[in-house]
Amino acid sequence: MNKEIAQILKELSYYSSLGLQVAISILLGVGFGIFLDRFFGTTPVLMLIFLVLGIAAAFRNLLLAVKRSKKL
Repeated sequence: MNKEIAQILKELSYYSSLGLQVAISILLGVGFGIFLDRFFGTTPVLMLIFLVLGIAAAFRNLLLAVKRSKKL
């Protein structure tokens, strides 16, 4: 394998993991919010708060990925 193909495969594997990172961030936020809602009995409130936090974490991960991709 030459260096160009190795670099392309490295970037491809990095970018393909971004969707998974976004999904996991959001799902963890929602899951934690649902757990806390059931624990405290505040049905939609904490789930919505942690959904927003999960989305914010997902965008943060995307921004960090863009910064890292400039270094690749």
